[in-house]
Formats: sequence, structure tokens, C-alpha cells
Amino acid sequence: MYQVEVQVQTLRVPDWISRYCQPERFVPLCSACPQYGKNWACPPGMPQVERIAGAYSFVQVIGLKVLYDEAVRIAALTSPERTEEMRRKTYGAAKKQMLHALLALEAEFPGSMTIMAGGCELCPQCARAEGKLCRHPKEMRFSYSGLGFDLGRIAEEVLGIPLLWQKQGLPEYNVAIASFLHN
Repeated sequence: MYQVEVQVQTLRVPDWISRYCQPERFVPLCSACPQYGKNWACPPGMPQVERIAGAYSFVQVIGLKVLYDEAVRIAALTSPERTEEMRRKTYGAAKKQMLHALLALEAEFPGSMTIMAGGCELCPQCARAEGKLCRHPKEMRFSYSGLGFDLGRIAEEVLGIPLLWQKQGLPEYNVAIASFLHN
């Protein structure tokens, strides 16, 4: 169905922020996303990256590359709903596994913190959309792009994995980017 490859690179946090975080450029783009204002991991109202990451020295930038078999890519072409279903079963499942692995790593290294790709997907519908507090505040992690990071540059320059886009169906692969911050 699919394969997963993982790339990890270590950067110093000040360099990571200065080179790749441009909230003035990227956070406004979030307003076009269906998660905008409906997911606690996403804008509006997110803290500035310096406030949550500035106390850390190092960041492990993790790229999770989900490569699709041809059969999956063909199956995804039948309809946009089928594409989303296949993406959820593959990329979505791999991304959730990465989150749980990073949460376990946080438990091993108290004081560390994770930032995840995209909006939080712990719940079928985020409580924010209902005007309620987060149901899983200890597991929810902020969105990388919602903090203003240039994920395209990070993927290509740091991880060596260019992002692919597909108008219809699934691309050859999708990439989820996470970061593990520690001292």
C-alpha cells in the first residue's frame, strides 16, 4: 500500500528560527485553510515561535516521507473523496504514529517539545470548532506552518525531500515534517 522513509537533521534553534520562520509571510496564508479558527493547533491566536521554542538549544527536524504504491495512486484518482480517504489511511496514519513516537520521546526527555505538520488530528472534529477547550491539551502540538515556518525550504534544504503537489489524486509521495526541541 505504502512505504515510509524517515530523514532527521539536527539544527541549532536560533539558526532554525532565523532561516526558516517567516510568520509575516506564512501565517496569513493559513486563513485560506479549512482548519483556520477551527483547530487549536492552528491560527489565529497561536503564540510566537520564539515564545515556545526560544528556550531550546537544538531541534531535530524530522521528515516522514510516505511513498504511495501505484495501486493506491490509481485508486485515489476515482474521486476527491477517495483521494482524501486514501490520504487519511496512509499519510494520516503515519503522521499519527510519528506524533505518538514523539510524545513517547518527550516522556523520555522531560522538558522537550514537539511541533507537528499540519493541524492536530487527534479528534475527528476539534473542540475549537464547537467553541470548547482542547480535549487533549497534553497531546496537542502546534502546527509547523501555523507558526510561520517555510516547510518547502525546510523539506528541500534541511531534509533533501522536495515537496510534491498533485491537482488530482495523490502525488508520488507526501511529506510530514515535525520537530523535536531539546537542550
